[in-house]
Amino acid sequence: MRTLAAPSVSPSSASPALPFSASALLSPGRRRALAWCVSACAVLLCSASLAPAHAQARTWQTESTRQQAKALLQRWQGGEFNKLDDEALQSLFRELPTEVLVTAMQLGAGQHEGFEIRMQRQERIGGEWQDKPFLNHIRLRRQPQQVYMAWLPGGPKSGQEILFDARQRTDAMYGHLGGVLGFVSKWIALDGSIAKQNSNHTVLNLGPDFVAEVLGREVSRQTTAGRSTRADQVEVLKVAGQRTIALTWAPGAADPAAYAARTRVCLNLKQPWALQIESWTASGEIRERILYERVEPKAFTDQDFDPKNPAYRF
Repeated sequence: MRTLAAPSVSPSSASPALPFSASALLSPGRRRALAWCVSACAVLLCSASLAPAHAQARTWQTESTRQQAKALLQRWQGGEFNKLDDEALQSLFRELPTEVLVTAMQLGAGQHEGFEIRMQRQERIGGEWQDKPFLNHIRLRRQPQQVYMAWLPGGPKSGQEILFDARQRTDAMYGHLGGVLGFVSKWIALDGSIAKQNSNHTVLNLGPDFVAEVLGREVSRQTTAGRSTRADQVEVLKVAGQRTIALTWAPGAADPAAYAARTRVCLNLKQPWALQIESWTASGEIRERILYERVEPKAFTDQDFDPKNPAYRF
């Protein structure tokens, strides 16, 4: 098992939009993986109670795919992945259709109406790599669609905050800088030039279903083109002290419409979403690294997305 170097800051608190400018015989391992797949069929009949995913279903998400995903999700949430050794874990994910994995991740995220997240995020913006990651505390709720995001001490732009509330505006977020200018709050365009100076994504791409959406779009493209959707590399890696199964897709420069020339997703073995996503350009330069340090399903109230909340500084 390989260990990936942790980001260059101590742990604390992906892709957000930032309002201001100021990533023959089977071996014993294969036998265990095969036994896992066979036993998964047993849970198909009792999986109907799982909440539906919030993501819109795609044409490749057939009933068979959804049933396999429900079985996979029950095993995932039941701790089965952690019980497999490295060889068995790799064997399982080499054989697992990406369509089933993506659907399971969507179902897992779709079981919850809100999440509290602590994230580290680095991106290459305007050709420049951000050496020190942003440290973010995030609260998000699906209905109504709302996001609170704060920049934490230890990372760039500490003290900055933003709020997005679809009931107020769908095209903008409300926020303020950190430091001495933090007393001025204003509306900022959701995908305007100020936001794009600080991120390649929008503030709506923060939840654990973001990675599933990225993979889902890639599956749709590859399926339409008649190409394989399976990962090019499957390995066990240690990320931020946690054992993960890492899947890498590497379409390279030959597929400029791909999310990236190379994308690696390191899956959390305890929760049905990614622990980290990284991507690289065709020249091999790292493009982004997003680490979900903590993802906690949570129910929120309107006060959690109110700029008058005394815990905030709007």
